Amino acid sequence: MAYRISGPGSPGAPLAPAGADTDVRLDGARSAELQRVFKRPWLTLTVHALVAASCCLAYAWLSADARVLGWTLVLLASLLAQGLLIVSYQRRSPVDAQGPRVWLRRFQLVVLTCATAWGLGPPWLQPAPAEAAIWVLVLPMLLVAGAGANLMAAQRRAIWLWLLPLLGPLVVYLLSLPSTASRGLGGVVLIFMVLCWVFANAQRRVLTQALQAGLDKDRLVAALRHQVALVEQANREKSRFLASASHDLRQPMHALGLFAATLQRRLADTPLQPTVTHMLRAIDALDQSFNAMLDISKLDAGVIEPNLQSFPIRDLFRVLHMHCTGRAEERGLSLRFKAGGKIVTSDPHLLERVLSNLIHNAIRYTRQGGVVVVARTRREGCSIEVWDTGVGLRSDELPKVFEEFYQVDNPGRDRSSGLGMGLAIVKRLVLLMGHTLEVASRPGRGTVFRILLKATELAEMRNVVLGAETIPSEVVDERTVLLIDDEESILVGMSELLRGWGYRVLTAATIDEACAAVHRHGDVIDIVVSDLRLAHQEDGIDAIERVRAAYGAPLPALLITGDTSAEQVKRAHESGHQVLFKPVRTRELFAALRSSL
Repeated sequence: MAYRISGPGSPGAPLAPAGADTDVRLDGARSAELQRVFKRPWLTLTVHALVAASCCLAYAWLSADARVLGWTLVLLASLLAQGLLIVSYQRRSPVDAQGPRVWLRRFQLVVLTCATAWGLGPPWLQPAPAEAAIWVLVLPMLLVAGAGANLMAAQRRAIWLWLLPLLGPLVVYLLSLPSTASRGLGGVVLIFMVLCWVFANAQRRVLTQALQAGLDKDRLVAALRHQVALVEQANREKSRFLASASHDLRQPMHALGLFAATLQRRLADTPLQPTVTHMLRAIDALDQSFNAMLDISKLDAGVIEPNLQSFPIRDLFRVLHMHCTGRAEERGLSLRFKAGGKIVTSDPHLLERVLSNLIHNAIRYTRQGGVVVVARTRREGCSIEVWDTGVGLRSDELPKVFEEFYQVDNPGRDRSSGLGMGLAIVKRLVLLMGHTLEVASRPGRGTVFRILLKATELAEMRNVVLGAETIPSEVVDERTVLLIDDEESILVGMSELLRGWGYRVLTAATIDEACAAVHRHGDVIDIVVSDLRLAHQEDGIDAIERVRAAYGAPLPALLITGDTSAEQVKRAHESGHQVLFKPVRTRELFAALRSSL
């Protein structure tokens, strides 16, 4: 057995030896033949036994010859052999090592035995004592031959093994009789045997074609499943690669942001401050790219759960107006909102993000005119629509705009035109909230995105007040932070940043060092900040639990990670700790520390 790695083929698949496909097809054909010949075997055996018994009794009544008893015993022996084969076949192991070829040979042997037993009748019982005895012998044999030929049609060899031994001796016997009627009857039997052979072969060809089509279908299905398995494997490998690459890139990005924030504070009111400001803007741009991919990972991981509630859409439109009007004015566009007093049931924060993406996307692709956001009453509920007078989309582009990294008229991947992730996130968020998303467009005239929401129940409309966000109080006392990270640059950068904010910082690279720092400090520790993936396969969640055990109290904890794989994102959120993803913006870190203390 060989092993091959190839491009368009099946990578990593073992090479089958020459003729393996032919052998597989032959085994499949033999299995199908075997299933046909053993289809309703006990019914076939019962009919065969009844015909044989009727023939023997009738012949014995007409001739009263002792030789009838001997022929009857021969027929019974053939029937017994047929019954034993059926029992043996039905009791075979599900994993039969002998294969269909052996069972077909056994079947052919039994066929030959039964046909020979019938064929022995004419020479054994001659000369016939009465003319009627000939018809008693011929008619059952023709009936058995015709019925058996239909059963043997699945196998070419079985047809010959059945017809020749059964009807051949009868033809010879009838042609050897002196009477013209017997010879004519012999000719009729001969013609009947030929016709049975012709019809059985015609039926065999039809069965072969059907079997061939079935085998081809099975082969195509197997090939399709193999290709699906290859695609799934490639997707898993891609996900592992992206997760590893994302983590490895986020580590230095996180450290770079920490050092830049510290540098900005130290170079305030100096000639170098604009340079540091531009550096932070570049870091923010990279951060947006990472966060877009992180949002996809969060949605795929299923860690975002919608908090559906009823609220006036007017309040949400006011927030969006404040956030988006400046961007529209920069491009000389109008931006209008029409709430119409509608009350909707949705997640206000997720819906705000969806509409924000749609509005910014509309502004980006609109050169003149403007954007209108309107809420309309529909028969099934409410429709929130974002209209623009932009470039529009062709009909073939409408399904593609919701794919990751797809951008209209941006083959050069101009960063100023975005990443192509906004609508992919919109699609996932809309489906997560249980809404429906529609898009319609005319090239050169504009585009409209519609979010269809279900009707709000009257009982839910009585309480539509949104909870206000609380603002954490400023830290006035010096607080102690235990920082755990295996990257030295991150430890140094974050330590300088935290000390600049007035925190006392304890640092550790491993769990043992963190526990030792707790015992060595011997004083109050206010919060633990740990990376999720530490060196030597140590885990940040385990590190927090070990530190809490060493400290003797449930310390507040903050997890920071650059791992964006769906499994790790879900595990981090299920830990119950607050989670930040690298590269962490300094204002997000500051807000997280203030809210935890």
